[in-house]
Amino acid sequence: MSARPAATPELRVRPVTAETWNDFAEFFASKGCPHFCWCTLYRRRGLKGAAGEEKKGVMRALVEAGTPVGVLAYAGSTAVGWCSVAPRETYACLDGSRTMPRATPPQTSTWTILCFFVPRARRAQGIAHALLDGAVAYARSSGADVVEGYPFDSAGITATHRGHSQLFKAARFTPDGARWVRRLRAR
Repeated sequence: MSARPAATPELRVRPVTAETWNDFAEFFASKGCPHFCWCTLYRRRGLKGAAGEEKKGVMRALVEAGTPVGVLAYAGSTAVGWCSVAPRETYACLDGSRTMPRATPPQTSTWTILCFFVPRARRAQGIAHALLDGAVAYARSSGADVVEGYPFDSAGITATHRGHSQLFKAARFTPDGARWVRRLRAR
């Protein structure tokens, strides 16, 4: 996992916005994709047992309100991967988290990466690397000072959708306790 796989030449990454909502919804609803969670677990309290349609509605409302939720990777016009990246404060369930505590002062614009998803048939094609690069670029263009992630192998988290530390290392993140950090601006 140390070498970065070659990316598909036409691979590009775009934020999920009202313009790309249909791509996001189609991706999440497709076979093998995470239609059961819609990446809402940390975004709103009380959604753990909610139905997929309710979770989809939560994400749609966030996107329509202009709240950053993440980025999609595209091969041509087809969405082939997802990365949840957003300002830390938009993840309601991170407030007071013991496993992922805030390590930056509140005035430091910190974006958090909590999830990657690439369908099984698309793995080992460089999509996760492209997603992470795109997530950092999106955070930077939105004014982030810091981007943080919690890879499963170094944060003591069993869910592999958080990414591996080698992925973050390849993208110039550095370890800082359980989290990996990429500083974008000095404060």
